[in-house]
Amino acid sequence: MPIFAQFGLAGLVGFLIGLEREMRDPDTVTIGIRDYVLFALLGALSAFLAGVYDSPWLIAGGFAGVLVLLLSSYWAERGHGPGITSETAALLTFFLGVLILKDMPELAIALAIVTVGVLFPKAAIKRFRARIQAHEMRAALLFLTITFIVLPVLPRQSLDHYVSIPAGTVTATDAQTKRLDIELAPQRKVREGQVLEVFAEGWDFLGTVTVTTVGDGRASGDYQGEAFGEVRPGAGVRSGLGVDFLSVMLSAIDPYRIWLIVVLVSFISFVGYVLIQAIGSGAGIGLTGLIGGLVSSTVTTLSFARRSKETPAANRLFAVAVLLASSIMFPRLVLEIAVFNQPLMRNIALPLGVMGLTGFALAVYYYRRTRDMSAEQTRVKFDNPFSLKSAISFALVFATILMATRLATNYLGSGWLPAVAVVSGLTDADAIAFSLSGLQRAGLIHIDWASFNLVLGALSNTFMKLFLVLTLGHRDLFRHLLVAFLVIGAVGIVTMALYYDLGTAVV
Repeated sequence: MPIFAQFGLAGLVGFLIGLEREMRDPDTVTIGIRDYVLFALLGALSAFLAGVYDSPWLIAGGFAGVLVLLLSSYWAERGHGPGITSETAALLTFFLGVLILKDMPELAIALAIVTVGVLFPKAAIKRFRARIQAHEMRAALLFLTITFIVLPVLPRQSLDHYVSIPAGTVTATDAQTKRLDIELAPQRKVREGQVLEVFAEGWDFLGTVTVTTVGDGRASGDYQGEAFGEVRPGAGVRSGLGVDFLSVMLSAIDPYRIWLIVVLVSFISFVGYVLIQAIGSGAGIGLTGLIGGLVSSTVTTLSFARRSKETPAANRLFAVAVLLASSIMFPRLVLEIAVFNQPLMRNIALPLGVMGLTGFALAVYYYRRTRDMSAEQTRVKFDNPFSLKSAISFALVFATILMATRLATNYLGSGWLPAVAVVSGLTDADAIAFSLSGLQRAGLIHIDWASFNLVLGALSNTFMKLFLVLTLGHRDLFRHLLVAFLVIGAVGIVTMALYYDLGTAVV
């Protein structure tokens, strides 16, 4: 019975794909439902016989026969059109039958569904292709390049590890005492109590060793770290430059993590851009503001601020759009932090969620009060969804904020972080959020203090948008948003004051 069921499933898969093909254009189709069923059964039979006679060449023979049949049919009917979609689907159907007899029915069914999903919406795919612009395609390719080519090769250690001096190599290890023997490099001297860093080949950081004894060209010390089992004789030992300020600053820069965050933020913006293109930026001011906030809440605010001078009568609707764009920033920050720091995400979810819900509620209130629907087709122009310049700019801003927060914490104490958060938030809320997340993960600041300053940075960024409306928009739009933003800010401050225990958080 299992064999019969497998052959039946193969025939059903062939029937499904053949049905789609005949539904497409029954008058010109050259390969019908029965052909696809037979192709699937032929693939299943080839796999079955290959197992019985222990010869995978039977599958190759079956495929060769199907290929000859398809080539003959295509050559005989070559006047029906330039496409080879049906022939390609037939080849795929053969291999789906093979997969089913090789005990991979789930994969075969999934591929069959994907195949029909690609074949069926031909007109929709053509419309989508017609709407894609060249610069959008270039942006997509560039995004894929920086994600799957650039990101994997970036260093995964902070830069202070690389800006160091070779001190020697490990010659022996003691698993019981976690003691390392080191042969020093020529003319290289170390002192007792000095902390050296241990690296495997390829700059993989393995931990540190504190020097306890120093001899003639040799030293030994105690290992600290989680990767003692990976320390081998020949591993490199390096010492810092001895410039504490530079080491602290560079310790904040992890190229891989910085670029990974650039990719994450760019991906969220890209999704928002695709949604805007799919629904049309004139589908409604509210929807444009909501999704535009995923692309860039600042760009959305600037666009509606400028348009408020052109169409003052629609200022209440413009206020709805700006409120939605600014409010979606709060759950977006929660989502971004959730990728890298789950405990911090849970600690910021309530204050950011309360401010986001307050903003959405005020937007609904403004929308219900308005009677002017004349601006519903106002369009917002969004630029290229991704560019290398914008990615590098964000990376540089992010790196600068990382260094500023690390230096402030190390030399001024964490009590200065609110000033850093407010100033940084004026530029970019994402950058200060990820910077604080890194400090908290490193154990440099308490989770409540990190959360408080993250929310403070988000508030700073929110009021920066209000300043943009004041300087670039109509006064009536500013008056509408002033009350709303003050309410959001007040709710956020009260929530932070009640939710976080700052008495023990500031160290």
